[in-house]
Amino acid sequence: MPTSPFEPRARVRAVLRRESTSDAGVNRRDTRGAGLFDAVLRDVAYACRSLRNAPLVAVTIVTTIGLGLGLVAVVFTIFNAAIFRADDVRNPHELFAVTRPTSADPRPRRFTRAEYEALLRETDVFVDAFALGPEVDRIIDGQRMEGQLVSGNFFQVLGASAARGRTLTPADDEAGNDHVIVLSDRAWARYFASDPGVLSRTIDVNGVPFQIVGVMPESFRGLTFAPPDFWAPLSLLGELPRNADAGEPNVGIVGRLAPGLTRGQALAQLVAWDLRRAAETSGERPDASLMLEPRQGTMPLSAEALGAFMPLFFAFGLILMIGCANVANLLLARALARQREIGIRLAIGAPQRRIVAQLLTESIILALVSAVLGFGISRLVLEAIVYYVTSAWANLGDIRLVVPPADWRVVLFLVLAALVSTLFFALAPALRATRFDVVRTMHGDTSGEGKPGRTRSVLVTLQVTGSALLLVTAAVFLRSAWVAASMNPGIRTADTVFVNIGNEQRRAAILDVVRSEPSVAAVAASTPMSLDTVAEGAAVEPSAAVRFVSPNYFEVLGIEIARGRGFAPTETGSAAAVAVVSESAAQKLWPGLDAIGQLIRLAAGPELDVQNGASLLPRTAVVVGVARDVPGFRLGGQRLLAGPDVYLPIAAEAPGASLALRVRGDPAAASRLLHTRLETMETGVGEIIPLRELARMEANILAIPFWLTFALGALALFLTLSGLFSVLSYLVERRRREIGVRMALGATRRRIGAHVLAQTARPVGVGLIIGSSFPAAVGAALLSTPLAEQIGQTVRLFDPLAYAGGLLCVVAACVLAALVPVLRAGRVDPIGALRQD
Repeated sequence: MPTSPFEPRARVRAVLRRESTSDAGVNRRDTRGAGLFDAVLRDVAYACRSLRNAPLVAVTIVTTIGLGLGLVAVVFTIFNAAIFRADDVRNPHELFAVTRPTSADPRPRRFTRAEYEALLRETDVFVDAFALGPEVDRIIDGQRMEGQLVSGNFFQVLGASAARGRTLTPADDEAGNDHVIVLSDRAWARYFASDPGVLSRTIDVNGVPFQIVGVMPESFRGLTFAPPDFWAPLSLLGELPRNADAGEPNVGIVGRLAPGLTRGQALAQLVAWDLRRAAETSGERPDASLMLEPRQGTMPLSAEALGAFMPLFFAFGLILMIGCANVANLLLARALARQREIGIRLAIGAPQRRIVAQLLTESIILALVSAVLGFGISRLVLEAIVYYVTSAWANLGDIRLVVPPADWRVVLFLVLAALVSTLFFALAPALRATRFDVVRTMHGDTSGEGKPGRTRSVLVTLQVTGSALLLVTAAVFLRSAWVAASMNPGIRTADTVFVNIGNEQRRAAILDVVRSEPSVAAVAASTPMSLDTVAEGAAVEPSAAVRFVSPNYFEVLGIEIARGRGFAPTETGSAAAVAVVSESAAQKLWPGLDAIGQLIRLAAGPELDVQNGASLLPRTAVVVGVARDVPGFRLGGQRLLAGPDVYLPIAAEAPGASLALRVRGDPAAASRLLHTRLETMETGVGEIIPLRELARMEANILAIPFWLTFALGALALFLTLSGLFSVLSYLVERRRREIGVRMALGATRRRIGAHVLAQTARPVGVGLIIGSSFPAAVGAALLSTPLAEQIGQTVRLFDPLAYAGGLLCVVAACVLAALVPVLRAGRVDPIGALRQD
């Protein structure tokens, strides 16, 4: 039986009756004062039914917004753990740290333990305070562990109790008492397999017996981002030497303010005490440069902390912005498709605000579901980041990095971010959906939108801007990493391993083990850093950098002697009056002359800090060789292992010298073998690092922002392409009749395609200009800061190839996204389009 042509109209009349009855009921309830809550429930129910009828749209929106929210939540979770998450201690808001700003003095005074004790004795600012000593890394039962030295009242002031055993006490911090140590939960699980009997064990710490007296709870961090492996009394510093550091160690001071004392009052008393004590002890009157910082979290909330996190929030937030633009385009198209339904509701008297509220309710429901998905995505991304960092940097030692926990702040942030996102992607489509000619819509004419419109153009511009910005930034980091990786440091890196000796008392034992290791082919020694000295030559008296090296240093590091010779095995110590200079130093000291045979007088400079340097300088030496310049490699704008101006001979047994080993086979494997042998013998070895890893470090560091921005840029570009494709496809479908008329009047397919493509050419062009201008502006701003030289040496901020490559990717992708809609527009049948009802 054929369907009656009047059946659709009958269906419409039935809908009108239902809607009229429903809206009348709403109006009656509104007048009775119970309409708000009831309207919200009805809007939610209506939104659920509407979304159930369009599952593909709902899934698309939830996935897109959830991805953006998840990425932003990653940054906030880290920010929350570093700034907002209070330490698991008693009343953390009462804790304040006394510090000195590093910029107040080129050589700022630090606190010593004597000053800490004087502060407690001479002031009433704190009810109680503890001292945080230096971090130490030691070999404990053959395994390297990192710990912190603290005063005996550390745990009592924090109000922290041990999960097993006990904490440190003030009596443990007195000289001559038994050596005790408290483990973190992480160290207990990792190094002692969560052994319940660990409290009865005595462990060996670099040859010193220690008693484990407690294990802290898993949630206790000890005022650090990640908990150390152990805590030991500060009085044991003399028995746990810190790599031959000299002088009394600095300590941090943290305490609880006295009741009724404000932060400003406490700071004033501390400054007065500091000035008085400085005048009594040294007769000086330093600037009042003390600060009192809250220590309830890991880091104080400061401009520096915000500056470190803002780029991450911005980069991840771009993805959320682009996702919102995509969803806004989708909702605009869906709202136009629902014009007839909305027109009917407006015609029977439904207020515009009620329809907008219903449309926003749909979007809010989708946004909240997206927040749940975003939470799961953030946890997965954080797990992946931790796994990548710990595995990629495993050769550089134990990295104490854990996935930050998510608390109520993270949940609240996700909910608020979802609601704010709703305003960005749903408000404009909801308002646009209720602004049309009701009469034309009631007659079935919903083809009023023939052009993309200002809203769509702005959304496309935002999407292209974000994609171009991220991809240009990724290209800049890629080029910088490539340049860093391709630099020739001037020394051998493929088979060289550096060893820093952590305990000078065991140097002889370490050298015996290293020299007897079959995988070690040769052993050389050098001072850890270049020393600023004064070199007096025949023509000038410039400042020169000096390094003490063993005679075979040049052979092990592969440094070529251009003229003359290196050091003989017998030429070590202060009696050897010989020197080797670099080519650049020879030219600088004796321009136009042969450096071989010249005399050079070297005086100890103010930066001399190697133990045996005082006995080796000053001296007068004759130049016996000229070595090739060693540029070294960069790390964070600094040069590592760059060749000095002057080399002086030293023996491998000299204190303070690091070891450079040429190994057979894989240097990483050789490093692990040395670790195993030396740590088993408990010789107190320091770091063992393959030079290949150090040489790659800057490239690896730059690879992190590259992969981050590249992944974000690729994701942004995908979202942009899908949005651009949807916009053009929608426009072609909406303008089929117009395209048919143009083709019937003689327009060619090429003209039609060019006309459709021109609809988005302007917003895409504007987005490309803004997206490339923003990183250029940021680069110019960075180069105007005091860190300009360091940043410029690390990142190639204005690399033209990087900018061209990033923009070319965006242009090619946009053309590809527009290709299918443009071809579809050229294949429109004019006859069929003109007959379209």
